Amino acid sequence: MKNERPLTTGEVAKYCHVSRVAVLGWIKAGRVDAYCLPGGHYRIPKEAFRAFLEKHEMPIYEEFFSEQNRATRSIGCRK
Repeated sequence: MKNERPLTTGEVAKYCHVSRVAVLGWIKAGRVDAYCLPGGHYRIPKEAFRAFLEKHEMPIYEEFFSEQNRATRSIGCRK
């Protein structure tokens, strides 16, 4: 397993053309696997996001999954 940087909720939202709040809803509903950092932000492992896309028969753009510069701002995970 590679030590890849996980995705932020903003990156996933941009990819899927939805809001960060929608991604947060997917996380809370258990539709996409994510973990919460001590500061209250969610991160989504790339392999979990890829599995989500496959399960829901959504397009997978390989260039997105290659290492690239991305914004790192995300929504907090308040309970």
